[in-house]
Amino acid sequence: MGYLPDDDGRDVFAEVLAEPLQGGDFVLRRVRPEDLPRMVAIVDDVMRERLMLPDDLDEEMLAEFVLHGGALLVADAETDLPLGGIRLFLHRDAIEFGYWLGPAARGRGLATRGLMLVADRVVTELRPQRLELRTTVGNGPSERVAERAGFTLVGPEPPIEYPGGRVSLTNLWVREV
Repeated sequence: MGYLPDDDGRDVFAEVLAEPLQGGDFVLRRVRPEDLPRMVAIVDDVMRERLMLPDDLDEEMLAEFVLHGGALLVADAETDLPLGGIRLFLHRDAIEFGYWLGPAARGRGLATRGLMLVADRVVTELRPQRLELRTTVGNGPSERVAERAGFTLVGPEPPIEYPGGRVSLTNLWVREV
């Protein structure tokens, strides 16, 4: 399994997720270039550690990850300000999700509700065999999001080594469709 870096479903998701998804107090929508400064500003040390982000994350680096069809902004429904994001990857038989929230948005159920909202849309439109996500080992809040969104812990994945020697240990979570 796994996705090919040059074909991770960005075009497919761009079509399926073209219109914003309303979540009550938040909206899931495509990221716009003008969102990037505010997105970088809400990245804190907790997020850097949990997601293995570089210390020097800037708008240019972030743009590579979020300015395409497979990334959604979690925006405040009233102000449209960035609260976090959800990233999607298309695998051969599954769709994988990643999610993150800035400090002010944590603890409000936004990640769980956002994940469920986008998962419902892609299941309806694309009919994958299963949904997947990976959590960093020891990231309790992300693990609780996975559980509340109906995912089941499968177990640890092989370690991922990043440039600079950082190693990420992750657990695989699955929701059969």
